[in-house]
Amino acid sequence: MGQLIDEEDCEVCVPFDQEWIFTYGDLVTLLLCFFILLFASCKYETMKFKSLAASFKPLPAGTPYLNEGKDSIVEQIADRLEESELGDDANINVEEKGVVVSFKASAYFKPDSANLSQKAVKEMSRFSKLVFLLPNRIQIEGHAEKTPPKNWNSTWELAGARASKVARFFIKNGLDPTKITVKSFGSTRPRFREASPTQRNLNNRVEVVVLPE
Repeated sequence: MGQLIDEEDCEVCVPFDQEWIFTYGDLVTLLLCFFILLFASCKYETMKFKSLAASFKPLPAGTPYLNEGKDSIVEQIADRLEESELGDDANINVEEKGVVVSFKASAYFKPDSANLSQKAVKEMSRFSKLVFLLPNRIQIEGHAEKTPPKNWNSTWELAGARASKVARFFIKNGLDPTKITVKSFGSTRPRFREASPTQRNLNNRVEVVVLPE
């Protein structure tokens, strides 16, 4: 015979006909642990990018970090972008206007064209995983060399078409269009003097600027 339990000695007693609740509770706990492990394994990259997005907020006024020689927020973002395994044809710089990611047009667009190459689609898709989770506005700038393009009326039109193409790609893949600004500078802001074909090619670029929030 089972031992009787005095109700005064037991604060919470479960009737014998409801003992199944203990098994049910164990099952629910195991399912919860399973889904937590599944979520953690599948969402690692997303959580890492969200952490990156949170770190790109402006520092509060009077923050001591400004005087301790530590990296600024934009420099931290640039470091993270450099770790995102973008190809050798993408350069990352920290400038006064924000974090600038420059994509070489010769590698990302067909010659004298605004159509994205297969490499561009692959790299832009990878890059978008970082950009889409940032709360910051994105400015996409088109730049071209001084040599007039063959199939365009001016360098302004070619540079603008390429920048617009990148913007449409981002929007198609989920980026909020209200966060995007597209600009064309034509050949007015070269990075190099164009003394050689290599320098001219480097001036043909599309820059994605992550603006300070």
